[in-house]
This record gives sequence, C-alpha cells and structure tokens, in this order.
Amino acid sequence: MERRFISSSIDQLEETLENAIKAKDKATIVAVAQELTFRRVPRARDLARRILDLRSKPKEPQAGTRLRPSEAAPQAKTQPQRKNGRAPTGEQQKAIDAFLTGGSLRINAYAGTGKTSTLELLAHNTNRRGQYIAFNKSIVLEARERFPATVDCSTTHSLAFRSTPQAYKANIKKMTEKVSSQQLAEILCFKKAWRVDRDHSLQPRSQAFLILETIKRFAQSSDDIITSNHVPQHGSLLTASEDTLKVVADFAQRGAQHVWDRMCNPDDPMPLGHDGYLKLWALSKPQMAADFILLDEAQDTNPVVLEVLRQQSAQLIYVGDRYQQIYEWRGAVNAMEGIDTDHTVRLTQSFRFGPEIAAGASRLLSLLGEQTPLFGNPAKTSRIGPCDPDAVLARTNASVMTALIEALNAGKAPHLVGGPGELMEMLKGVQDLRNGTPSTVPDFFGFENWEQVVAFSRTAEGEHLVTFVNLVESRGERQLMWALNRSVKEEDANIILSTAHKAKGREWENVRLAEDFMKTRPARLNGSATQQAKETRGKEAKERDAELRLFYVALTRAKGSVEVPPPLLESLGLTGTPGKNVPSEPASVTRPHQIPQATKPTTEWCPPTDWKPKTVQPPPPSRPQPSSPQRPAKRGFFSRLFGG
Repeated sequence: MERRFISSSIDQLEETLENAIKAKDKATIVAVAQELTFRRVPRARDLARRILDLRSKPKEPQAGTRLRPSEAAPQAKTQPQRKNGRAPTGEQQKAIDAFLTGGSLRINAYAGTGKTSTLELLAHNTNRRGQYIAFNKSIVLEARERFPATVDCSTTHSLAFRSTPQAYKANIKKMTEKVSSQQLAEILCFKKAWRVDRDHSLQPRSQAFLILETIKRFAQSSDDIITSNHVPQHGSLLTASEDTLKVVADFAQRGAQHVWDRMCNPDDPMPLGHDGYLKLWALSKPQMAADFILLDEAQDTNPVVLEVLRQQSAQLIYVGDRYQQIYEWRGAVNAMEGIDTDHTVRLTQSFRFGPEIAAGASRLLSLLGEQTPLFGNPAKTSRIGPCDPDAVLARTNASVMTALIEALNAGKAPHLVGGPGELMEMLKGVQDLRNGTPSTVPDFFGFENWEQVVAFSRTAEGEHLVTFVNLVESRGERQLMWALNRSVKEEDANIILSTAHKAKGREWENVRLAEDFMKTRPARLNGSATQQAKETRGKEAKERDAELRLFYVALTRAKGSVEVPPPLLESLGLTGTPGKNVPSEPASVTRPHQIPQATKPTTEWCPPTDWKPKTVQPPPPSRPQPSSPQRPAKRGFFSRLFGG
C-alpha cells in the first residue's frame, strides 16, 4: 500500500485533513485515514475518530457558519443528554435551549455551579463541530475525557502552535525557548549603565529587561503595533518625572520593535517564546475550523485571545464568573462584562458547598453591586467557623511565607501551590541588591541596592512593598529560603498553603483564610448594595472591588468549613463563628525598620542615544508609530505578589 503522507508530521496531517474536508476531497481523506493507522500518538487516534464521524453522521453546515434560529430550532426538540444519570438543572436547561438557537451565548456561572459540566451538556446536544478553549492545560486534558469526539479541546497556545508556519517549527528552540535579560544585553551590546537623570540609573541587564517586558505586554494585548503604552513602569520609575518617563519609553519602544522584528524572522535565532507565537497567530487573523467555540474562564481572557474570538464567524459561547476576575494586573480582560451576546443565562446553584458559605459569598457579591444571590447545595452541611484546615489561603506571598514558617514550627509537612520557585527568585533578588547587583525582579527595577528599596517602601508609591520588606528585615532572606526548601510535594503534605490567586479553580474540605485579605475595608463597605454600586468610581473603588473579588474566590474554595478572621467577619457583615489562631501577616507592617537613606549615585550621564544592536539578519522596516501615546498604567509585579 502506497503511503502518500509517510513523511508528514501529525500537524501536517491534521492540516491536510482540514483542507481535504473543506474541499470534499474523499481520496485525500482516505489516504490520511490510512496513514493514521501507522501512527501511535494520541492525536492520531483523535483524527481517525473524526474521520469515522464524518462517514457516519449526516451532512453538516460548513465550518464557521453560524446557524440561524430557524435552522437550529429542530435540534431543540432532542432530549438533553444526561450526565452521570442526572438530568440538567433548570438553569442548565436554559443554557442548552439558548445554545441550540445558534446565537452567541454568555453564561454567568458563580463559584461551584458546574460551568464545565454545563459546557459538556451543550456539546452533547449537537452534532456540529466544536472548539473548547481553556488556558490551563490540566483542565483541557480533563475536558478531553468528558467531551464528545466532535469537540476539539485545546489551550490557546496549542491552537497557536498548530497554526504556526512550518518555517518557524523547523527549529523548536525558536518556538519554545526565551531569551534572558542578560543574554539580550549581550546581544544588543549594552555594556554601560545608563544614567537617565540624577536619580535614575539603568544597568545593562535592566535596559534589556525593560525591552523584554515591553514585548511581553504587546504580545498579550490586542494591538497590532508596539507603542509606548506597552512600556511598563516598575520600581524606581514609579517616582520618575514626565520627561524621564518619556525618554525611557522611547528607548524601550525602539528596542522592543527591533527585537520583535527579529523574533518574527524565521531565519533569526532570536526565540519567539510561547507569548510570541501566540501573538504571531493572532496577527494572522485566523479562522477556527469549528461551528461553535466554547471559551472557559472567560473572565480572565487575555486581550490577544479575545480579539481572535471576536473575528470568528462561528457561534461563540463564553462561560465564566465575572466576580472571579483576579488577573487584571496580568493584562486579562473580563470578557463577561465587555462583550455583547444574543443570549445571557445564569448558573446560581452551587454544588460545592452548603447554604451558610453560599450566604457569605452572596454578601460579598452584594457589596460588588450584585443583586442575584448564590444558592448553596441543600444536601451539604457547611459552615463559616473554626476548623482544622486542609489548606491555608492568603492574599499575599509574604503571608504565605509566614504560614509556611508556622507550619514547619508546628511539625507539619506543608506544600506550596505552584512551588517555591517564584518566591525563591524574589529572595535571590534581595541578595543581589545587598551585593550591589541590579535585580531583574520588576519591582526592584532601577534600584541599585537594598537600602534604596527599603527607603522606597516608605513612600506612597512603594507602599505595596511594606509587607515584603518587613518580612525580609525581620526574618532575613536566608531563613526564608531555608523554609522554602523544606516544603514538600502535595502528595506528601498534610497542609496546603497558597495565595488566593493560585488557589483559583481548586477546592478543599476545610479552609482557613489569613488576616491579610481586604486591606481596604473602610466602614462604607457596610452600605447597601445599591449604594455600593453607585460608589464604584475612581481608583479606590476599583481597588476595593478587586480585593472583594479575591476574597470571594478564597471564601468559595471550601466545601465543608471556612475559617475567617474575626475582623473580616465584622467589617464585611458576614455571619459565622469567629476563627482562632489564624495565621497573620508579619508584625509591624505599617512601616519597615528604619534604615538610613541610600546615598545618591554619582555615575556620569551617559544615555544610550546611539546604541546599535548586534544583528544576525537586517531588521525589517519598523511599522509607523502612533502619535502622542498615553503613559502606561503604574502597576508593578509586587502589586500582584504582595498586595499593592
């Protein structure tokens, strides 16, 4: 038997199959099916199953064609398929009915209400081809076991990788590796410190880091070109003047454009990285080969992905909890609020916990202006009160480290969700600064020593660093590293420690919350929901709402009991029994230890106005830049790590 596609990769086979299906080329489809019998990878089985489905099912509309209500109506008469022998709830049935009209759909799903199960029901109630998209790979792997063969389950990066031209894939390092700040500084021949003004100096590695961060923000945005809006403001730049910021932004924008052009050149060894090939895919204006698209966790979608979805002709279904948006600092967009759909349904019945926890969560929702409550599972008994916790959740990494030390002192075996690597890098950054070496930690950006960071934490702009600075000053980075190295794997642990951000999507029977939640909880939080909704104006209201959403996520991780610190119970008007022995954040968090002000550096003025990077290929012409770009928002890395 002749094997026409013996030299084709699985990606190429899939692409060939897609083209053959569109062209109705039966001979090629048969040849691909024959070749798949020789392949032993899971994707080969998926493709073979898809070909069998094509042979067995009736003719379908072309991929990307949105069904009109009149066309989809007959499907609504089919009996909804049951999951594990249980019929859909009334709310789930409304979602199914809206889906079968063929119009776009938004499903607002509260915590624990079975949003993925609802998407599974939708997929089982149609013969059309679907595309399920989630950010987390583990969620996608689970979905592949539950969804029908007519639905492809992938992460956004997986979709982008498949569609990337073969010229880039020829060198896998081009796709998956990333260049470090130190490597980029050497490539671009940054050898001297750049004294921007009297108070701000950037070392070569810091200059390169600024360029890489600018590219990262551009890659996550929906923009087609790099502008000064993508230049971040970290560390010492938070106190810089307008003139200084303009000079730095111009440097970073020009450097980022040059490096991005090299990344986009398949013959240039400069790696794209995962964010890079995702952006390259988005800029190609792709059309997905599906009749409907299911976007999970839509409230935390990056603008680059949301823009791709907006360009699709397929039916779009967004599912998520608008009140679980907690990655805004990472550039995520709450698609549950920023999109218009033909239909909107709600999932308000939680299967995770009982009425008491649901009532507490509903109180938080009311403070966010929501009038529809979350209903608990009447078959479950849950409570807000003291417990022997399976997990301790905190708002900041500093409080997680405090809980880690307390657990070790108590003889427990703690596990850190996400591992200790991120925190270890922060502490290594402290050591670098103590040794007079610039750090690539974003909120240490531009500082030349640790004393400057401590002094900066006394200012209004550096207030978000106070907790971390106090922890380092009171414990010392060596003791904190010692504690991190003694965390264990999850299967060997008897207590789980996590920030609320990393706990999202997880659940435990008994959960204890640290005292560092809701640092902005003024008395006016106790106003009515209507008044609270009217007051959501300005920066303070946005920060308060962000903290309420994070607390809502943490509270709803528990299935049985959740222990809440008494001050939170009182200030937020929650019901329950006050908890005891709740891990608190380090003492004296209002001000760090008094350390003398660092002397101002005396390096001579030497701005890199004529830098000429080392090139491998001549860079393509730069795209035209828009005039009068706005300043980027002042948001730093520690704002998300330590609660700014």
